Amino acid sequence: MCGICGIAYNDSSRVSDRSRFLAMRDTLLHRGPDDAGHLIEPGIALGSRRLAILDLSERGHMPMTTPDGRYTIIHNGEIYNFQELRATLLARGMTFRSNSDTEVLLSLYAVAGPAMLNQLNGMFAFSIWDSVERVLFIARDRMGIKPVYYAVQPDGFYFASEEKALFAGGVRAGFDASRWEELLCFRYVAGEETPYEGVKRLLPGHYLIWKDGKLHTKRWWCLADRARDLREDTRTDPLAWFAETFDSAIRLRRISDVPIGVLLSGGLDSSSVAASLADQGGKGTASFTVRFDEPSYDEGPLALQIAQRWDLDYHELKVSPDDLLSGLRTASYLNDEPLVHGNDLHLRAISIYAKPRVTVLLSGEGADELLGGYVRYRPLRHPGLLRAMRPVFPAVSSLIGVRGRLKKLARFLSMASLDDFILYNACDVLPADLEAVGMNPAAHFPYREEMLREAKSLYPADVMRQAMYSDQHTFLCSILDRNDRMTMGASIECRVPFLDYRLVEGVSALPSTAFGAGQQSKPLLRKSLGHRLPESILRHRKWGFGVPWGGYLRTIPELRALVAGLPECGPVKHGPFDPARLRNVVAGYLAGNTDHDALIRQLLMIVLWHDVCIEKRITGD
Repeated sequence: MCGICGIAYNDSSRVSDRSRFLAMRDTLLHRGPDDAGHLIEPGIALGSRRLAILDLSERGHMPMTTPDGRYTIIHNGEIYNFQELRATLLARGMTFRSNSDTEVLLSLYAVAGPAMLNQLNGMFAFSIWDSVERVLFIARDRMGIKPVYYAVQPDGFYFASEEKALFAGGVRAGFDASRWEELLCFRYVAGEETPYEGVKRLLPGHYLIWKDGKLHTKRWWCLADRARDLREDTRTDPLAWFAETFDSAIRLRRISDVPIGVLLSGGLDSSSVAASLADQGGKGTASFTVRFDEPSYDEGPLALQIAQRWDLDYHELKVSPDDLLSGLRTASYLNDEPLVHGNDLHLRAISIYAKPRVTVLLSGEGADELLGGYVRYRPLRHPGLLRAMRPVFPAVSSLIGVRGRLKKLARFLSMASLDDFILYNACDVLPADLEAVGMNPAAHFPYREEMLREAKSLYPADVMRQAMYSDQHTFLCSILDRNDRMTMGASIECRVPFLDYRLVEGVSALPSTAFGAGQQSKPLLRKSLGHRLPESILRHRKWGFGVPWGGYLRTIPELRALVAGLPECGPVKHGPFDPARLRNVVAGYLAGNTDHDALIRQLLMIVLWHDVCIEKRITGD
């Protein structure tokens, strides 16, 4: 697990400025405190910061070059099946100097080129420089667990694990104001684009090739295509297959030369991870849980039950209200983009707490998108009923003053089509809400709409699975980015077994009947693994890793002051808002009106991000 960066110059004779390039590399120190390396030659510069997980010796040093000097690699991530791949290469007569997965990647590429990607089971973002053809190759894993960002500049091509490294290398950090609507509604810019002008991300399941100043990208893995292929592979017992494959995914993710722990809530997903881990010889494994003083947000008692049931070494942490603002600023710096999920700083805090004890954490992320776990998916099980309700329910709900989830359902039903219901399913702010602050929303998001079309082609009669597929290519990406930045910000590697590609492809190919029609979420997981868990976990009402920001922003003085000052903050003051309307919304919020809670919170996250990452006021002084 590492941070990587590089520059390929259009002028093949140009040599990178060493001090500036090392400064670019060392902005990624938190991603790799154990070792640092670089290659600077005419036309190319490659840098690596290493967090040693496999082969802790200096033999795992990067950049790593083939014996003939042709190929050089820098690698971020883990290849879980590298031992199997290594054995295959040894049988072909190849030799190895290390016991690292990086050297296996390098050797595979030397033998097979980009076609080797299909053999990999892991999370990865790596770059290989071919000094003979002068070709730069960069690939990203199927689900996008490990990040790559890039910028095409007048002098060449810049790339890095985090955007901040691009800026340290000379790329300008400028806010792309065309992203306001997407940032407010979805909280995250999906697809290739980012909130920065001229900065893009390499999409999951894609690779790129740069040569002679020309850039070519290709999608090497498509979930829809794989699901169609696997539909012919009828599974006689999906429950047994799921349990066996899940345990295999855990087994692979136990491979490490450093201690491993587990992020544990009281939920079904992380509990299933912990149970499988312990059952495979991981009893005594350290578990880490975030606690809250607010009972409706605190899953600590349930997490403790799992820890006791499986004899885990239980640890818990509470984040003090006094640390929230500084935590938000630091999390914004690490994230490089506006915070999305509310629990970002808490994930970083528990990772910092875990670091003296472990270097790798397993997480239950990805299960909701894979298995249909979100409560917001449930109405989509009944599209016919939704269509029948659309003409009347929004008006009736307004008259009788429904609240909570019914109010949210009424808001969704008031949108133009069922496609909009799917497209905005993860949103707490809808385009119509933006009118309250004077915006004129366009409601046009090409990448998200493209993923919805892809989802509809795969599941033409199942709108819930359309939403799940769309989320896997949009909302889940924001979760994985959050996991990567907040754990790597503490020099911790986070592994996500639910996103083993065998599970993702296999579950996507199953018929919709596998997802059930009852009230309980994730029946496939419950029926295959539920016998391992206490009944209290199985009965527990899902609420996710929530944080009571509504109370914090109104009652903690320094946070309340930030909210009050939103209309005068730089990006907001110069943004697409009507000042008077915005001031009214802010005043209403501070007075206790909850209609625009999500909008206010996201405005605040954008302001903090802009202050930290664009204005470079890291500490707020």
